[in-house]
This record gives sequence, C-alpha cells and structure tokens, in this order.
Amino acid sequence: MELSRRALLSSVGTAGTVAVAGCLDFASGEGPQGPSGEIDELRCDDDSFRRLDQRFPEDGATYVTARTPADVRFELALQGAEKTYGSDLRVVLRCLDQDVDVEIASDEHVAIQRRTAAGWQDVRGTIDGSEAVYPDDTKTVGSGGGYTWSLTLREEPVADTLSTADLDVCPALGVGTHRFVYWGLPGDVAIGRQFEIIG
Repeated sequence: MELSRRALLSSVGTAGTVAVAGCLDFASGEGPQGPSGEIDELRCDDDSFRRLDQRFPEDGATYVTARTPADVRFELALQGAEKTYGSDLRVVLRCLDQDVDVEIASDEHVAIQRRTAAGWQDVRGTIDGSEAVYPDDTKTVGSGGGYTWSLTLREEPVADTLSTADLDVCPALGVGTHRFVYWGLPGDVAIGRQFEIIG
C-alpha cells in the first residue's frame, strides 16, 4: 500500500476529514530499526542531514493544557500513550474557553521529538542541510476549535509533516520516549504530549 505524502491532515470541524493509514508489516518481522532505550543523543551518518531546531524553550512545552498570554486555555489530547511502530498516532488540539476568537499558527508548527540524555531532539531534519521554513498562514478558532493530526509512526509519514521542506528521519525511529509538540499558540506558547514507541 502506498503511503500518502501528507501525514498531518485535517482541522477540527472541517468536513471530509481523512486519516492516514499505514501498512503494518509485522508479519514479515519489520519493526523499529532505530536506537532503543536510553540514548545519549540522536546521531545521523548522513553529513548533509540538518536536524530541525527546537523553536521553543527546552522547558517551554506544557503538557495536556496550556494558557496563552490572553488567558485562553487549550488542551492537547492523545489517543493512547503506548504505540507500536507502524500504528497511528492521533492528536487533537482544541480551545477550551467559550466566547473567544484566537489566531493560531498552521498545523505544521509541530515538533516530533525523542528524549535523549542531551535533551529532547527532533527526529526529523532537512536532507540538504538547509534551515526549515514553516508556513506563515494562520487560523482563527473559537470554543472547541483547533486541529486534528493523524500520523502513522513510520519514517516516511513522519518526514512528510512539513510541506515547505524535504525532510528525512535519521536515525530511524526506535523504541523509546517521544513527544508531539504543537508550538503555534499565541505568545509562543507550546503544548505537548509524551508517548512511547514500545516495539
């Protein structure tokens, strides 16, 4: 089955929401090929690979709920905290407050990171060494508004989460602690959820 080149998809409340479905090859023994467990840092043998920079402070991502400078609350929900390689990660961002209109960044302002001894590192990077540029479009949301992401935990769909750059995942995804962070809330507020790739 051919995977879609877009893994991050729809907006909450948009008709025609489509989810990405991946191929599971467990019957042939395929699983995560990257480093497992506690690792010092993510290393890539490709000299042209440039890992994505973290666009928010190391301790700047709050978990589950976050407040903007205007005191508007957002929630990030994650369906299942333990995931196998090739399964779908479904994440929902929604505004919790009534009678508000808030402008947020595009759904591509996300980080997909692995926890290492050196700190959180994005698993993605540009294949030509260039600096990634993110879309500057915005969306106005009210109560219950936000985004929904459905991401297949395989290298190609994870690399296809940014339309403005050619990305790769290096090294390959491995067993360990990861997190999904959306850093497009007003005031540079970031909100994340941790999940485990368990095999």
